[in-house]
Amino acid sequence: DFGTRLARRVSNERAFTAHAAHALRTPLAGMDAQLASALRECAPEQRERLERTREAARRLHSVVDALLTLFRSGVDLKLVEVDVGELVYQLPVEAIELRVASRATILADLNLLAAGLLNLFDNSIRHGAKSVQVDVQRSGGMVRIRLHDDGPGIPAAKARILQDALDAQDYAHHMGLGLMLADLIARAHQGRLSFLKTEGGVTVELSLRDMSTAAAT
Repeated sequence: DFGTRLARRVSNERAFTAHAAHALRTPLAGMDAQLASALRECAPEQRERLERTREAARRLHSVVDALLTLFRSGVDLKLVEVDVGELVYQLPVEAIELRVASRATILADLNLLAAGLLNLFDNSIRHGAKSVQVDVQRSGGMVRIRLHDDGPGIPAAKARILQDALDAQDYAHHMGLGLMLADLIARAHQGRLSFLKTEGGVTVELSLRDMSTAAAT
């Protein structure tokens, strides 16, 4: 059993490293280089916008580094109060309409939670959704952030395969980087990522331990 778990862990690390190298770090470094060049050549009226863009890319790079560190060795979460609804509306998502049906203020690692939500919104966009509704509830000592999109949905059989892989943390063969990171972020908050049955579209739930309740007790 130990050998099986160790082999799975190594496989997951290899899958994550390959994804991260190509999907995250390399493009971000290229973006920073191109923005640096553009700043040297731009007209004065364009400088402020380019500087804001470069700063946003640098913030994203820091989030990527936090995710890599989290997966490889584990880190202490930097818990702060986060208004989930406010965070959703502040995220740089333009290709899809975001609606917050209910909201709550929770204790979470802001950078990691933002990264998890961004990856889930990106999944919806890539699968043809035009809008995502976000609902936040507390129950059973957990904070449940539920995202429902209006895309074409996924077959029930595929949803079961994805859920089984998430439950087993078997990320290497069944899913892309977005779902993998979202689940790792949920697990860092003592929660998990789940696919829920729904009529039309896709509904996923990012559950996190209710740290405010834990702190109170």
